[in-house]
Amino acid sequence: MKQFEKTIKSEEIYNGRIVKLRVDEVELPDGSFSKREIVTHQGAVAVLVIKDGQMLFVKQYRIASQQLLTEIPAGILEIGEDPEDAAIRECQEEIGYRPLNLFKLGEFIPTPGYCTEKITLFCATELIWDPLEEDADEFIRVVKIPIRTARTLFINGQFIDGKTVAALGYYFSIAARECL
Repeated sequence: MKQFEKTIKSEEIYNGRIVKLRVDEVELPDGSFSKREIVTHQGAVAVLVIKDGQMLFVKQYRIASQQLLTEIPAGILEIGEDPEDAAIRECQEEIGYRPLNLFKLGEFIPTPGYCTEKITLFCATELIWDPLEEDADEFIRVVKIPIRTARTLFINGQFIDGKTVAALGYYFSIAARECL
């Protein structure tokens, strides 16, 4: 018996600015056939920013979830862009600081059942004020939360954005020692 699905045919049905959507016809391990809807995404970065005993978050309204969320700074990778360069750029655009010390926390695939997106997570410390122009379509507000308070909010499930939950989970577990 075969162990994996094999793509027989792939058809792109949407090509947008952020995502593409394709439908793949696949052969299943038992020899039968099925279809898979796949969202193609070029990947993103997200940065847990720590300054003066506080974590810097951004608050922004997310239309897909219809909620005002508290998240860590993040953004899409430009084509061919190094994730570390993207993390620095996103910090400058969203919170105005350029990190001098950037530590990779890890990476994860948020929705592997239907999306190719991979998010690389960083922790940033030793910051200098060096803002870049904000994206014209983003309306965000910077929020500073003491680390202890952020930990309590995290433990109590107050953060629901996936990249923020993942980064805080890394930080409050083994990675905190290396990020300081």
